[in-house]
Amino acid sequence: MLKPKKSVEKMSGYFVPLYEKHWDVKIDSNENNYGPSPRVIEALKKCDYNNISFYPYYGELSKKIADFYGFDINNIKVTNGADEALQGIVQTYLETGEALLTLDISFEMPVIYTQIQGGNVIKIQFETKWEFPLKNFLSAMDNPSVKIIYIAAPNNPTGNLICESDLKQIIEKSKGKAVIIDETYANYANNTYKEYAKLYDNVFIVRSFSKDFALAGLRLGCIISNEENINNLKKVISPFSVNSYALAAGNSALDDIEYFYGIREEIIKSKEDLKEFFTSLGAVVYDSCANFLLVDFKEKADFVYNKLKKENITVKLFGKNTPLKNHLRITIPTTKGVEKLKKALKIKPYLVFDMDGVLVDASNSFRIAVAKTYEKFSGKEISQDKIQEAKNLGGLNNDWDLTKYLLSESGFNISYNDIVEEFQKIYWNDKKGLINDEKPLFNKELFVELSEKYNLAIFTGRYNQETYYTLEKFNAEDLFYPVLTSDDIPEGMGKPDPIGLNLIKKMTLSDRYYYFGDTKDDIKAAIKAGYIPVGVLPPQDKSEELCNILKSEGAEFILQSINDVKTITEQKNEAVL
Repeated sequence: MLKPKKSVEKMSGYFVPLYEKHWDVKIDSNENNYGPSPRVIEALKKCDYNNISFYPYYGELSKKIADFYGFDINNIKVTNGADEALQGIVQTYLETGEALLTLDISFEMPVIYTQIQGGNVIKIQFETKWEFPLKNFLSAMDNPSVKIIYIAAPNNPTGNLICESDLKQIIEKSKGKAVIIDETYANYANNTYKEYAKLYDNVFIVRSFSKDFALAGLRLGCIISNEENINNLKKVISPFSVNSYALAAGNSALDDIEYFYGIREEIIKSKEDLKEFFTSLGAVVYDSCANFLLVDFKEKADFVYNKLKKENITVKLFGKNTPLKNHLRITIPTTKGVEKLKKALKIKPYLVFDMDGVLVDASNSFRIAVAKTYEKFSGKEISQDKIQEAKNLGGLNNDWDLTKYLLSESGFNISYNDIVEEFQKIYWNDKKGLINDEKPLFNKELFVELSEKYNLAIFTGRYNQETYYTLEKFNAEDLFYPVLTSDDIPEGMGKPDPIGLNLIKKMTLSDRYYYFGDTKDDIKAAIKAGYIPVGVLPPQDKSEELCNILKSEGAEFILQSINDVKTITEQKNEAVL
């Protein structure tokens, strides 16, 4: 098999989705949600066969960019987005074995381009969020292998801007090294270091038309540097990499700069609005000079991400094994998008459900598996009434424990592992067991209606695979988040221990939590966790006795069926459901 060069083979790469998904609010990639100037659309409509049939000319746009930023046309190189600009600089100035110096948390593409070139990467970590680590950065510059220094101003994804005195120290120490100042977001910062491209012959300013002028789909950027540097870059960067439509759009965007300034003011206002909103949710929101916010939601990050996704809003969630664990990068949307986002994260009561006997009729699965396992080891039959009687004692929420108890009470000392193995053979059997005889107890239409006003979750003693198999079978996997199972808690700490319910509280946003269960252990766990406990009578036992047991343990409400959920009202005559 043909292999790429070693530097490429070792890379992880940067991969993007192959097909478009239509989000109501797409705020994961820092695009300008307001879209381009109407003049851009008109210019694109006027493009004809000449724009398609012949190679483009870059003079007009280069001159407009030069005038806009206060440079000569010979200081400008138009590029296919800022990405090509960065790649071109790396290809032009980095030899194999030389290094790029950057921050540990910054835009990743310069790192990838360096690796492709066979270069090394030196990353400097932040010591204080997100204060530029100047001392360590300057120290790393002493490394003779460092040939390129990359600084994003503002930085992506942190949103912070390096101060001028720090940047000046770096540039003045950088003799013989290329300094890239990536100003992709600078038009939002009201701050630019472009003048350094006039003062120093090793400085390259990289700009993009994607984030501010909303031309991300057309791929347009530029490099600003001294004339000699620009001429060297022209030797490396493809001569016709920017297409005619991008040129037409860029020209028209710069002709209507007031449009962008108006949009920028809206984005700045919305950014402050969202900063205040996220802070009210208990998140840590970092100051940002860009068109996005970096927000630390801590343990609630997955909840926020999935809640927004459910509402067809997409944001950037960073990986669990990165320094940005639990952080979301959220592009500032339109004013309408801000309202949708805030509505999606509106604090609502949380309804948390046990599964067996509450959402799922397990009388022909778990209960039969208990009876058959008991019969296997005892040689005797046992009635469902006896099983329910033992269940009502409490402390036997796990059906393996229940089976062990029933066998012990009958004088049979069977190992726990043997019981579990036999039970699972009957119940699960690699999706071929009694689990297929289960039926839903909940009305899906009702629960879809509930999900509009309330957050729905599950905490069950089932295994993860069994839980999701059943939910998928009932086409209900998207109704509940989070779904916690016995796999998510320490072994031996099932109900009545409240650890699972406490975990749901820790990872979600709500001002009120309800837990719906069918055993005294469910009620005990709910009370210990500070939930409002609701008893639900299971299909196999609608007795007054069980009703009284659940009440005596502290259940505030008793439901004959989970579909009676809407009959519950708070005390003090305040409607809840």
